[in-house]
Amino acid sequence: MRPPICDLCGARFDPDAATVRFADYEPLPDGLVGHPRGLAWFCGRHLDAAQRLSDLPEAEALKRMREESHTPPPAAEPPRG
Repeated sequence: MRPPICDLCGARFDPDAATVRFADYEPLPDGLVGHPRGLAWFCGRHLDAAQRLSDLPEAEALKRMREESHTPPPAAEPPRG
């Protein structure tokens, strides 16, 4: 599972952050570790909007949220290691 960093704005470790399951959610097979497709983290500021769009695939919901809020994608983190 990815850490609780908002997939919309990049806010880190917000105590009100939660995940949202979108229409394209696919749970990981038993015994596999990682982050499931269609599951995204959102900070408390963006959680309600994400929940309202949970009937869409994750990419479409994020696209709409970015357009409506004029929020650019979070900057990619440099590779570690």
